[in-house]
Amino acid sequence: MMIEQEVDLDDAVAEAEVPQPLDDVDDGRQWYIMQCFSSQEYKVKARIEKLVEDKGYQARIFRVLVPEEETIEIKNNKRVEKTSKIYPGYVFVHLVYDNDIYYELRSILGVSGFVGSKNTPVPVTEDEMLKILRKVGDKTRKIDVDFEEGEVIKVVAGPFRGYTGPISEINAEKGSLKALISIFGRETPVQLDFDQVEKSVQ
Repeated sequence: MMIEQEVDLDDAVAEAEVPQPLDDVDDGRQWYIMQCFSSQEYKVKARIEKLVEDKGYQARIFRVLVPEEETIEIKNNKRVEKTSKIYPGYVFVHLVYDNDIYYELRSILGVSGFVGSKNTPVPVTEDEMLKILRKVGDKTRKIDVDFEEGEVIKVVAGPFRGYTGPISEINAEKGSLKALISIFGRETPVQLDFDQVEKSVQ
């Protein structure tokens, strides 16, 4: 005798939309961190990807990652956009671990070892890896700036061009600062973008 069961479509959709954990395929895949020699991260990444292709390891090594972020550096009043490695000297590999894979990866040119004990790599926890993947997916640019609070700047663009004043506040995330500019004899706080100002030569 068949019994029909009612299914709430809203509940089914909600359940389908719940984010799955990183290692939702239960085949033992986990993230590991490999240490590289200086400035070898991208070469090591390319060599691992070639190993996967040459030996057909697609079912054992799934992803190779060099976490990076976009940054804006402002020095000497010049704005330079660049991509920087978040963890210099490290490559993250998503794989199913076994001794054969370990020794093959360990022997790749430019690799100095795995993070862990002497001969046993320690996988990255899921929570830690989620934070790293979120960071990689975050397109907010970090800004490295050589302005300091109290430093006198000169406005070079915008309605306050030509005015000077000390910096009272810096917001690196937004790429802006507040300066106390003397307008009609009164110090007035004015918000300015980094590219609207330069250091004032005393």
